Amino acid sequence: MKNKTSLDIFFRTFAQYPLDQVGLNAFALADAAQDHRFLKDLNYLKIQCLLKEATGEKAKKISPHLIALSNDFNAPEWGWVERYVAGSPNMTIIVTSLNFDSLYHHLRQFLEIKFDSGLEMMLAFWDPFILATLVGQDKDKTLYVDGPVLDQKQREDFLKPIQSWWYWDRLEHLHAIFGTNESIHAFPYSEQGLHFSEEQEEMMVEATFPDNLIYYLKLNNSFLVDKFDDYELYQFVISAIPEARNYGLNGTRDILNFICLKLIYKENFLQDMKLQFVLKKIKDKQITMDDAMQTLMSKAS
Repeated sequence: MKNKTSLDIFFRTFAQYPLDQVGLNAFALADAAQDHRFLKDLNYLKIQCLLKEATGEKAKKISPHLIALSNDFNAPEWGWVERYVAGSPNMTIIVTSLNFDSLYHHLRQFLEIKFDSGLEMMLAFWDPFILATLVGQDKDKTLYVDGPVLDQKQREDFLKPIQSWWYWDRLEHLHAIFGTNESIHAFPYSEQGLHFSEEQEEMMVEATFPDNLIYYLKLNNSFLVDKFDDYELYQFVISAIPEARNYGLNGTRDILNFICLKLIYKENFLQDMKLQFVLKKIKDKQITMDDAMQTLMSKAS
């Protein structure tokens, strides 16, 4: 059950220093792909899709949006956030001295990543688990990769105009990431994106790996995981990844199949001698994981 009062810490933080009095503004960064109800329920607020490339209503319903929130915590949108968002990864809250347009342009500067390998990708910092890994968050014990992925200068540039950036972790605890709250109204804007080293690329790939596995598990093998809650499944997957790698498995497909075997065999995973015999052949590089799956599934049928 979500903690419906989990914004209390946020409200108490600014109780003695109302946002208007200290020159700060509140915004939300919401992921419509997770829950697009805000597009209708909060349409009286200023909302803009962060991805200019997302044209059309269908595209906007799966894209991140910046939302201007009232500085009055009694405003109806704050009640909506407490009721529908608190405890979830669907929205993060940003407090900054910037106005809407300046924050929008600032965030867009960090959308694109270019890697040493030549690969380019979108940096989904509206996902709180990616955000926390990017900047590092010691108090968040639910992170798979602690981070920070960003180097010191990248982190400073990213958080420079941010007073605080709030998100809920996988256990629904509210966290605050603090920036330096510098005014950048006069700074030139660039949308060339970030450049990541090979090490940073590896950290980002690893950080998103469990959620990618979970996505494919739910997509193709939902019957194996439908009794797990989200955090239980996450814990199961992150504990299985190093086990799979101990057998010499590295690719998404192979590790996904390994996890499926653990889910199928359950408490018999280590006791089933036929399974262990096949897994040992994988470890000894005598067969591939695909060969193993074909052997095991044919025996099962």
